Amino acid sequence: MIAWLEGVLREKSPTRIVVNVAGVGYELFIPLCTFGRLPDTGKTVALHVHTVVREDAFQLYGFATPLERAAFELLLKAN
Repeated sequence: MIAWLEGVLREKSPTRIVVNVAGVGYELFIPLCTFGRLPDTGKTVALHVHTVVREDAFQLYGFATPLERAAFELLLKAN
């Protein structure tokens, strides 16, 4: 699983970003609190990642801090 990504921020919007890591563009979904901490496009960014693999999708969720990622993972466990 992918737990951490560091690379050049290529695109950003309030809910998704694209990070170039060694020539590969990774799309990550992000919360607004992470969006507010992002550098400008073209700068280096490093994010904690939660990976979701399903039959029909491979999704990455990026977070500025380990605490944000932990809160997200707790919410996934809720019924």
